[in-house]
Amino acid sequence: MSYGWKLVGALVLTAVFAVGGTYLLLSPAIGARFEEFRQQNLRVAAQDLVGLLAKYWELNRSWERVERLFGAQVFVRTGGQIIYQKSLLGQFALLDPELQVVACAEEGWVECATPDRLAELAELGFPITVDGEEVGVLVPLDPEAMSPLEEGFLRSVQRAAFVGGLAALLVAALLGSLLVVQLSAPLRRLIRATERIARGDLSQRVEVKSRDEIGQLAQAFNRMAQALERSEQARRSLLADVAHELRTPLTVIQGNLEAMLDGVFPLTQEALAPVYEETLHLGALIEDLRVLTLAETGHLPLSRERLELGGLVEGACEALRPAAREEGVDVEVEAQKELWVEGDPIRLRQVLGNILANALRHSPPGGTIRVRAWRAGEEAWVQVSDQGPGIPADELERIFERFYRGDKARAGEGAGLGLAIARELVRLHGGRIWAENRDGATFTFTLPLSQPA
Repeated sequence: MSYGWKLVGALVLTAVFAVGGTYLLLSPAIGARFEEFRQQNLRVAAQDLVGLLAKYWELNRSWERVERLFGAQVFVRTGGQIIYQKSLLGQFALLDPELQVVACAEEGWVECATPDRLAELAELGFPITVDGEEVGVLVPLDPEAMSPLEEGFLRSVQRAAFVGGLAALLVAALLGSLLVVQLSAPLRRLIRATERIARGDLSQRVEVKSRDEIGQLAQAFNRMAQALERSEQARRSLLADVAHELRTPLTVIQGNLEAMLDGVFPLTQEALAPVYEETLHLGALIEDLRVLTLAETGHLPLSRERLELGGLVEGACEALRPAAREEGVDVEVEAQKELWVEGDPIRLRQVLGNILANALRHSPPGGTIRVRAWRAGEEAWVQVSDQGPGIPADELERIFERFYRGDKARAGEGAGLGLAIARELVRLHGGRIWAENRDGATFTFTLPLSQPA
């Protein structure tokens, strides 16, 4: 059974239970309240009639010919037609103090009334008192019996409740059908788009026509499809980049070894040196790829400890100074003390090493690399600035991508993985990293400060 029919069935079943329960609860309540109203109305009518009969006794000093009152008729007309006719005292009988029937509009009731029944009704009756003396009792013929007008009114109320329940049931079915149409159409579009994505068409998107949960689902689906498309593009780009990066050292190794095997190159230490260097480069590339992959998936193990970031920055700069001196580049360090963070010192030194190596690679001779570390609120900030050509504005967001080398002016040696690894390591430590241009390239990353032990 489809989702739409299940939803319609659930709505109709809910409406049936709601209408049925309401009718079953409402009908007895209406009957009880109507019976209470009818008994109250009967008492009010009896009290009025008691006054009338008391006046009759005062005028005649007896109940002689009182049955004429019981024979009087009341007519209810509408549109010139009689819709109801009743005796003025048709619901009552008059008893004397000895509980004998004096007058009654229904002769058959008098014949069936036993002394016990008369005594029982007298307890429910209304005494007629004149000058402190009880001269009679007005008793109801049948307290439980309803008049045709009352029965008709109660039936009409119950019928109205039943018809209202049926109308509510039909409305629920209609609204359920409309709701199913509104829900099933976007869901079918989502199903078709999902099947196409499963077949490899990652360009599929669904149209968002509402802001409700279905619309939010469509937006989430589009975001997922876009992320899958980007991931697939990144995967293909990664495979192409990896193949390209591996091809170069493998080509050098293969070419040199073939030349040695063919006798073109002598098998000497000098001839093997380039092969060894390319194997080192190949090993470093593979290690960088392994670290980057583990960091991106969150599986890179970190040996966290509480360390002082200022000393770590100064140590990384000191390790860079010999290479910077050879390039004619100066390194200036300004590190605030007591910058305590929680992190892996080896991985954080790797972050600094990659950023500093990138700055040295693009610093002109005679330039200066300025490194700062300071406290900013609840974070420690580290900033590395060079005096190189800077980064084009359209490349600032892409400079942390894998194998991205950017503008030729900043291109140099390396596989283009250093900044990507630095970004993922900073992210694993709960920090942020970004690049900007300030008379050269400036790289900044932050780390949350550690609470005092």
